Amino acid sequence: MSRRTAALGTSGEPAPLGTADDVRSTPARLVEVARLAGVSTMTVSRALRRPEQVAPLTLRAVQRAVAQLGYLPDSAASAMATRRSRIIAAIVPTLMNSVYASTVHGLASVLRGAGYELMIGDSGYDLQTEASLVRSFLGRRVDALVLTGVEHDDATRQLLARHDLPVVEIWDLTAQPIGSVVGFSNVAAGREAGRYFAQRGRRHWAFLGTRPGREGRSGKRLRGLRETARAAGVAAPVTAFVEDGMSAAAGHAAVLALLDAHPHTDALFCANDALATAALRAAADRGLEVPAALSILGFGDFDVAAHTSPALTTVRIPGREIGASAARVLLAQLDGNGRGPTHMDLGFEIVQRESA
Repeated sequence: MSRRTAALGTSGEPAPLGTADDVRSTPARLVEVARLAGVSTMTVSRALRRPEQVAPLTLRAVQRAVAQLGYLPDSAASAMATRRSRIIAAIVPTLMNSVYASTVHGLASVLRGAGYELMIGDSGYDLQTEASLVRSFLGRRVDALVLTGVEHDDATRQLLARHDLPVVEIWDLTAQPIGSVVGFSNVAAGREAGRYFAQRGRRHWAFLGTRPGREGRSGKRLRGLRETARAAGVAAPVTAFVEDGMSAAAGHAAVLALLDAHPHTDALFCANDALATAALRAAADRGLEVPAALSILGFGDFDVAAHTSPALTTVRIPGREIGASAARVLLAQLDGNGRGPTHMDLGFEIVQRESA
């Protein structure tokens, strides 16, 4: 019996083999793709794994053959043969809003260009969930891991210590990374926010963010703000904390309570732009003019920051470059060209708009 089952055309005659109307009884094979594209099986394999190494005309011929035959590479067999899954996993704290979107985009675009795919996990800012995700990804034999932040559960560190694969931590810095680290100093960002307030004569500072025990990076920004307050001779910042740092409702309620308890507050640093946007609404509800009565400084330069009223002054993070740089570090290590762990500080900048 033929490996192909021909479909009847409009005339009642069998449709030609290899057309889009062809109905297969078994999956297409690599050799069939090569035959249809007029190239060797090695060229097909290279086109699927490393398209940048194949001539454009040849690549298009292979891609047409793959689409026409509905060919799916046998990833499991390839992984067994090469000991590579060609999948890299990244764990981010949240997929809500755009806070990590540019970083994921930078990761994915560089990895895809090198023939790797990106698998994403959402930890929900929970270190035990992160440990569970790490265990799951290791079980799927990913080639490398990207972790957001430098605080991790002991189980995560123990798991990674037993597995020899490249790891990059992002969105923070540490002197003792698990592998490599690509990011910026959250403490320094907090210090710079304080300097910004001090230069504008603000004397009563406040901080709004996720409770430090839940999100270490938020706590580091607060620590930097407190350090600058001491150096500037102003009182320690008052604080308001929320469980969900992406919740506008929680942020709005927290700022209202903070302003009621501390009516002299004239400068508010928010751990992210979602909270800062909620703070703008809370200030309006209390009849406070921004920035005359209350300066509001956000963090992250979300898409919405330039479109609020007043437009949000914020700390801009090079999110896409963090992702792209992390990907390049991993690829160099996977290809054997890495020179050991990398420590890369990509910095940040304050984008001055209208709110501070």
